[in-house]
Amino acid sequence: MNNKIIGSLSDISISNTSLNITPTKISEKNIYDTYCDNYDSIHYLFIEFQFNWLQQAYKALKDLDKYNILVYLYKENFIELSELFKVKSLSEFYINPKFNLDKINIIQISKKLRLSKETTRRKILELEEDGILIKKKKTISVTLKAGLLQKPENTINSFSKILQYVSWLLHKEKKVKKYYKKEFFEKKIKERFTQVLAIFLEYQIDYILVRKALANNDSELFFIAGCLMYNQIMFLKKTENKKHYKKEWIDEVFNIGNKKGINAMTISDLTGIPRPTVIRKLKILSKQNDIYKDENNLYYMTKGKFVTELNKLRLNNIKELSTTISRINNIIFFFLNRKY
Repeated sequence: MNNKIIGSLSDISISNTSLNITPTKISEKNIYDTYCDNYDSIHYLFIEFQFNWLQQAYKALKDLDKYNILVYLYKENFIELSELFKVKSLSEFYINPKFNLDKINIIQISKKLRLSKETTRRKILELEEDGILIKKKKTISVTLKAGLLQKPENTINSFSKILQYVSWLLHKEKKVKKYYKKEFFEKKIKERFTQVLAIFLEYQIDYILVRKALANNDSELFFIAGCLMYNQIMFLKKTENKKHYKKEWIDEVFNIGNKKGINAMTISDLTGIPRPTVIRKLKILSKQNDIYKDENNLYYMTKGKFVTELNKLRLNNIKELSTTISRINNIIFFFLNRKY
């Protein structure tokens, strides 16, 4: 996937380390327009990033809700640092990744993560039993063990691929003077780690939660449906029409003639979710008319209620992701200008 895209990027040899770099602010509109005009290629990278995020999240704790709680606490810590005008690099933060959050309670976490108070309380207790959190009155402490689980090099690497490709497109369209490679973005994100991650995690948490809500607020059901969508999207062929952000894109996901479904065992292997759980969740999706199974026991998403609502979120996400990319880019280039 994306061999042609990545190949074309690797062929470009524009220096991004010279001292005469004078990057300017990259507007959200420029990024949005570029995203719309190159929707297919950017969206492939984005879908791969999101699926890898879910795989990593489930692998870490075998529980997406507990992972979301942990990520939310990191986000709150990073925002707190930003409000105090403190920025830590990746290496500085992980010298001692333990931190305390005062005046944060179960009700606040449950509302932000759209979990019941009972579920939130139970998940936090399990995280305490695992040695990941320590809760004392209104203070929650995130331990060193959590830092080992959450170290985000893979996330930085994967998101930097998206930033690199957007940078290349902006340069190709003559909207910016320079093109920057993945290694540049990785380095700069690590230098301003807590500041950039505060922005990214705010976006990412909301991205996951609003989509989970479409799956009865069931994280595993959402992940399994997402796995089926991921499989079908990967079969989507590119066409000459560059504006697939419109309605025809989702039609093509379902109308490609050579796509193949996947069976329950493959879904289990891809997600890490036990096969009996996968089968049980597939029955729920089938009962809701969101999937179908062919004569070979291969599963496919259908254009049911789940996909219809998911497609509305997909269209909204173009603006939301463009805003996030713009904010991160402008932090990076603002401090690059100051440095040089």
